Amino acid sequence: MAERVTYHVVPGEHGWNVEQENTGKVVSNHRTRIEAILRGRDLAQGQEYSLLVVHDRDGQVERQYNYGRFPQRNPQDKSAEQSEVNP
Repeated sequence: MAERVTYHVVPGEHGWNVEQENTGKVVSNHRTRIEAILRGRDLAQGQEYSLLVVHDRDGQVERQYNYGRFPQRNPQDKSAEQSEVNP
C-alpha cells in the first residue's frame, strides 16, 4: 500500500520553503509564497497519494490539498480478513 507523502509550504528565513514531512528536508526555497505553493503542488501531483499543507506567515495551517487517491484494499484481501475474524 502506498504511503501518503506530505509537503508543507512554510515561512522561511529568506522567503518561503517547501518541506517534506517526516524528513526534515527543505525541498525548495522561494521568494514568494505563490512560487512555493506552485512548486509544492507540482511535487504533490507527482506522487501517487499526497497532501499539500499551506501555512500562513504565523505558521498556522491555512489550507490543505489532497492529490491522488488513497489506495483501496483488494476485495479478496478483505474477505480473507473477515474469514479470519469470523470463522
